[in-house]
Amino acid sequence: MMITLARPRYMVVVAAILATACGGTATPSIETPTLAPTAAASATSATPSGAAWTITDKSKATIRVREQLVGVSLPSDAVLTATGAKGSFTLNSDGTFASGSKITIDLTTLSSDESARDSFIKRDTLQVNQFPTAEFVPTKTSGLAVPLATSGTFTFTLTGNMTIKGKTHEVSFDVTAKRDGGDLTATATANPSWKFGDFGMSAPAVPLRVVSVTDEIRAAIDIVATGPKG
Repeated sequence: MMITLARPRYMVVVAAILATACGGTATPSIETPTLAPTAAASATSATPSGAAWTITDKSKATIRVREQLVGVSLPSDAVLTATGAKGSFTLNSDGTFASGSKITIDLTTLSSDESARDSFIKRDTLQVNQFPTAEFVPTKTSGLAVPLATSGTFTFTLTGNMTIKGKTHEVSFDVTAKRDGGDLTATATANPSWKFGDFGMSAPAVPLRVVSVTDEIRAAIDIVATGPKG
């Protein structure tokens, strides 16, 4: 009777037993089956898309300028605030911002504690009838861990292009931000401060009212935004 062994390994073992029984020495070579190659897994994962944040109308911009008024012995700060901010931004995984990210500020809302000052600044300095908005286009961050943790406080530097009165100037801000899920708040303080000439303007001069105005604009933007919760 013939017995057929289905597996070659069994044949090798049987041959070794027979050789030993006959006084021989057998050192069988066991062939290891070659496995078919498989496709290697990609070592690089896809870059996740950035998260979009929407600016709410609670955001505002504040500028401070040192001025010396007629009849006042000491200089003081003129503080003007603009509301009605809107826009959105998308932060990429490398700390840059996606195309289309922009914050727009309505300069027609600019106001201080002096209506006469407000009218002059909007009419003569900013010419809001022709240039009613200021626009900030963020380009990159420095010192910010991305993606953002779902909660916590972050400090970093923000760089972008600010356009006022039709003239664009690169600016940077020191930012302190706080995230709580889908809610993001931040205060961005211009550093360094701006000059009127950065945006093609001259320091305001109001005869019989303002003796002098320091050529320095200290700007801050308070951002309130909503976005993804996770």
